Amino acid sequence: MSRHLAGRPTLQHRWPNELRRAALRQVLGVACDSELDLYSPRRSDGTWVAGEVVAPRPGSWDETIHLLREQWHLLVQNDKMFGPEYALMGVTRQLSAIEDLLPQLPPPLRPTAVRVAAQYAESAAWLHQSLDEHAAGRRWTQQALDWAGQINDPIMTAWATYRGSQQRLTSGHATQAVEQSEVALRYDGTLPGPMRAALRVQHAHAMAATGRHRAAMRLLDDAHRWAADRSPGKPEGEHGSYCTSGYIEVHRGACLRLAHRPHEAITVLEQALPTIPPRHRQDFASALLNKAAAHAAANQPDRAAATAHQALPIARRAGSRRILRQLAHLSTTINRHQHLPEVRAYLDDLTVGG
Repeated sequence: MSRHLAGRPTLQHRWPNELRRAALRQVLGVACDSELDLYSPRRSDGTWVAGEVVAPRPGSWDETIHLLREQWHLLVQNDKMFGPEYALMGVTRQLSAIEDLLPQLPPPLRPTAVRVAAQYAESAAWLHQSLDEHAAGRRWTQQALDWAGQINDPIMTAWATYRGSQQRLTSGHATQAVEQSEVALRYDGTLPGPMRAALRVQHAHAMAATGRHRAAMRLLDDAHRWAADRSPGKPEGEHGSYCTSGYIEVHRGACLRLAHRPHEAITVLEQALPTIPPRHRQDFASALLNKAAAHAAANQPDRAAATAHQALPIARRAGSRRILRQLAHLSTTINRHQHLPEVRAYLDDLTVGG
């Protein structure tokens, strides 16, 4: 029997061909073969190697798309470390390369590449939003939606729509922000958990801005079911990976302030601030900004100024012109209290930094 087994031909494991892998990628909504989680259950010598991932063939279109996807993750990290202006240079260059690449791709690979293009476009929208460049942000959001629509991608369509809702809320169009967040939530059942949480947070914030405060609180309660820290495992930088329980509570504080409950907002924000990872500089600065605004609403100008003063260098290091503009706007609400040393120190630092 052993001689019979020894004489059997070596098992050959054949991977799906390029067309079938392209079809799998489109169905599963992934960018490259390595994300399909394909692996050989055993080598040809019979040893088990569960977890061995298929690497893109060097020089193939698969490899090109895979590298673009990896670069996207790196640029997300660059935004956190070096700020949106720095990251935007890389995103813009990659978008130019992708637009040149798309007409050259074999048709089966085009949907995967278009999805990567949509990711880059949505990232460009966010970076322009951070830089307070609203027109460019809206333009890239629309481009992301167009690309997502070309391939009927529910995840990218929902995420670009979410970004559009954020832009409308930032621009003061709360009713339109609610409408956009509701459109994004139509795709809810197809989305990963952290994205579902982020969409609920945005919907809640928009609802609070239109005066529907109880509905906003219910949405935030529901968002905790999907918080990123409840189901870890996705790599940092995936859509919604920042939407942790602490992030949700920061937005609860913002919604409580909009509901004219500033003291409750302060309490919630004080508890949430320590949970925000230090490398998430924009999130941390934004949380401090919300706390400062709550102190101002609670008629505590000295504490508002001290908190805003704490946020100021963080926002500068993060390179977020949007938050810096909001901090400058806050100064106008406490300007009449310049006799207080905390207010004077904040206003002086704000002026020195431009």
